[in-house]
Parts: sequence; C-alpha cells; structure tokens
Amino acid sequence: MADIDEYTKAGGKFLKADDVVNSPEKSFVITDEATLVEDEKFGGERLHIPGTFNGMDKVFNSSRTNARTISEALTPETSKWVGAILILETYRTKVSEGRMVDAINVREVKNAGSSAEPAAEPAA
Repeated sequence: MADIDEYTKAGGKFLKADDVVNSPEKSFVITDEATLVEDEKFGGERLHIPGTFNGMDKVFNSSRTNARTISEALTPETSKWVGAILILETYRTKVSEGRMVDAINVREVKNAGSSAEPAAEPAA
C-alpha cells in the first residue's frame, strides 16, 4: 500500500510563517526583482519578492511594513535588492476573523556580499 502523505502535503510557491517557524535557518535570499500585484486575499496591492528559503524557490508576499524595512536598508529600487539576505522572524497577530496567526517579519536586511553586519534592523 502506498503512503501518499508527502505527495498530498500542501505546498506552494509562497513563503509561509510555518516555514520560518520550522526552520533553524531564517535567511531568505532575494533572487529577482520584486513586483507589485493585486492581492485578493488581503485586498489592495502586495509586494511579491522572489527568492530562496532553505534551498527552495519561494515568493515572499511582503506587507507594506516589511517592504519599508527593506527599502530603508537598501533602496526603493527593487531591482537592486537582488542578492540581499532577509533575516526573518515571526510574531502572533489577530486577523479580521478574530483568530491569532503567525506572521512573518523582516528582522534584519543584509546587503549582497556583506559581512555578518546587518544593513538595518527595524525599530521595535
């Protein structure tokens, strides 16, 4: 009898808070220019940042707050973000339905090829 648990496990191109929670490595490497897209789930526009997380191609569906953090550390021109490393963390937040969920936060931004020094760390 075949076990199809791995086959049927939900997966996708978007980085999820669970990915960050369950990974000892919290680095997301930006691999291409970000794009603004209409977001049906959250309404309005969202910034989709392509990159790799744990060796897997993912898209970081960035909030405005996270986008500002990256922009302040690097530049508003997303084509110049390629190669930068985002150090991620999660926090608990309440969604419109009233339930608590994990959300992704950019804790540090490191320039491409930089040393261990972060380019910026957002204020708490």
